[in-house]
Amino acid sequence: MPSLPVVLLVAAPLAAATGEPSALAVPEGAFASCAACHGPAAATNPGPDLRGVMGRPAGRAPGYRYSRAMRNARIVWDAATLDAFLANPQAVVPGTTMPYAGEPDAARRAEIIAALAALQ
Repeated sequence: MPSLPVVLLVAAPLAAATGEPSALAVPEGAFASCAACHGPAAATNPGPDLRGVMGRPAGRAPGYRYSRAMRNARIVWDAATLDAFLANPQAVVPGTTMPYAGEPDAARRAEIIAALAALQ
């Protein structure tokens, strides 16, 4: 995910600029490693839409069928819980089906979390 954090920070303003706040407008190739699973069309993606994730209980986005592990995680997503999860998803939610090994770089995780906070 080398370019992910920088591009994500641009995604939310682009969505607002298009006049489509419900759409995640992302430039071609941007958010590619995450958008493959976490795009705005939840019905066609294997992962849930990430808009509005901040403050939402884990495993509770409408319209998505979560793993039992995520539904039972008892986590509310905020900067601290997202930081821990992005660092090592399996350690935070053992049994999650998200195929992501984690981001070891704290600065990059902070950039991702800032971008997620902007996706409302």
